[in-house]
Amino acid sequence: MKKVNLKNWVLLSAACTMFAVSAVSCDDDDSVTYYDVTVNDALPSLPSAATLQSGTLTFTELNTGNIVTIDLPATGQLNIPAGTYNIEGNMTVKYVDNGVDVEKTLRTVASQVVVSANSTLSLDWFFYNPDNTLVFGEIYLAGTLNATGKSGLYDSYFTIYNNTDEVLYADGLAICESKLLNSQDLEITSVDNFIANNFTAQTVYVIPGTGRDVPVQPGQSIKIVDQAIDWNQQVEGALNHTDADFEWYDEVTTGSVRDTDNPDVKNLDKWYSYSKTIWLPSQQCNRSYALVRFPEGMTAERFVDEQSCTYTWLTAAGKEMSNDTQKLIKYEWIIDGVNLCPTEVWKRNALSATVDMSYKAISDKNQDPNKFGKKFARKVSGTSPAGNVILQDTDDSANDFEVVSAKQ
Repeated sequence: MKKVNLKNWVLLSAACTMFAVSAVSCDDDDSVTYYDVTVNDALPSLPSAATLQSGTLTFTELNTGNIVTIDLPATGQLNIPAGTYNIEGNMTVKYVDNGVDVEKTLRTVASQVVVSANSTLSLDWFFYNPDNTLVFGEIYLAGTLNATGKSGLYDSYFTIYNNTDEVLYADGLAICESKLLNSQDLEITSVDNFIANNFTAQTVYVIPGTGRDVPVQPGQSIKIVDQAIDWNQQVEGALNHTDADFEWYDEVTTGSVRDTDNPDVKNLDKWYSYSKTIWLPSQQCNRSYALVRFPEGMTAERFVDEQSCTYTWLTAAGKEMSNDTQKLIKYEWIIDGVNLCPTEVWKRNALSATVDMSYKAISDKNQDPNKFGKKFARKVSGTSPAGNVILQDTDDSANDFEVVSAKQ
């Protein structure tokens, strides 16, 4: 397939002199009327140097089941038999971002498109990652402003969304928080902790199950909370988490700090935490989070043993510091990752650009009282052939997420 500058391809309106058309299950019938269809494409924001690597448009006629497949790039006009069609398109584009080669998949879908005359068809393309079938849908960490009006409650939560048209299972998925702050740029000296080599995690909480115990329906989410209680009983307007699917619970037997456990909501398995008491996700929203699928056969004991490391770094004065309260997560285990940080204090991302190319800020300012009660919500990019919402997943958090009220 010839590589074509995407901007030039769009200007040619993706219609056809350079395409191959293959009709499946279509009889040669002189009575079939063909019409010229000009395609206008609406593409998401891409660098001007992005190139189209390959792609197809598939027209499926709903009455006969006949299929017309068109290879992209295409120029001119499509000649399509009369009928009513569902349309599905996929293409791969490539570009360079800050010296890193980036390859993205774009998709378009349209339903019940009637071809009965020479006409123009508008197609909206959206980013789509076929490998990221389960993704973070929402992340809420700042909390609702507490009764004193000075800080947030711990009514934090994550949702994991099924971005496909098939039932998927969340058994064994882990939510991990970065050891590294995105608001610091320490000089790391331990090679294993170089951001390009591994994700350095300070917490690893895993959804229990034997493989098919935690189904996530197509276009639906599961909700994982800190404490599965009705926070509205403490502060009016806070969130009610009694509908949670899971909570993370830290059993503490010494000291005065205690966690709250709702016996009616299942607990995550705690594989590792740096904290000797309870884990509180960063209310400053300045760390990174990863959704991890471990290789088959991995256990908590094996993980802790094999993925331990000593993290070393240099202070501004040149003194080497170290600690061992973290574990290594291989990037091939991560199925979704998000960098978070207020704009004012951002230094660098704890996740490699191969997982997330940017970061999402809850606010421009670091100390912003308006951040309370706000969540990170993944944008909607389209609708699947089965009618389920597809959430945007371009591995670019600044583009994929918006900050909205947690009540939405």
